[in-house]
Order: sequence, then structure tokens, then C-alpha cells
Amino acid sequence: MLKWLKRVVLIILIVFFLAVGVFFAIRNPQLIRLDLVFWQGPELSVALYSILSFSFGACVALLVSSVSYLRSERQVRLLSKRLDKANKELDQLRKASITQELSSGKE
Repeated sequence: MLKWLKRVVLIILIVFFLAVGVFFAIRNPQLIRLDLVFWQGPELSVALYSILSFSFGACVALLVSSVSYLRSERQVRLLSKRLDKANKELDQLRKASITQELSSGKE
């Protein structure tokens, strides 16, 4: 039931940000030259440089978060293996305890 609401909100947000981007591009048609310390960029519009910098930042954020995600996934796998090993050991101890109780109860 909430899936359609989530999709509608997502579509509205996408349309909103696209509209803001188009409005920004229309309102800022002037060309600028990006001048960094060792590199001088070509003359492009302010909107294009803004879009490029946003895209670059999003890619860097995805890379950084994916490294963190992969680390946590590796940790989850390691802890799952430890849990399985501990459960097997616990089962073996329970079985040994039961057989010991049964053998001492027969005497």
C-alpha cells in the first residue's frame, strides 16, 4: 500500500529537482572559465560546472560509502561464521551432556 506512495513521492522529488536544475540553467547562461592552481578549464556555463561538480561529489560519496558497506559485509560474514561455529560447539556439548546424564542415570 505504501509502495505507490513512495514511488509518487520519489517521482515528485525527481521532477522538482529537474525543474530547479533547468530553471538554474536558464537563469545563469553566462560562461565562466574554471581556474584551478595547475589546470584551467574551458569556458562553460555556470549550470554545467555546477552539475559536473555535483555529479563528481555524488560519485565520490558512492565510492566512499561502498568501501564502508563492503567492510561491514565482510564483518557480517565473519561474525556469521563464528556464530555457526559456536552453535555447532554448543550442540556438541549438549549432546555430550545428555549422553553423560543417560549413562550415569543407568548405573
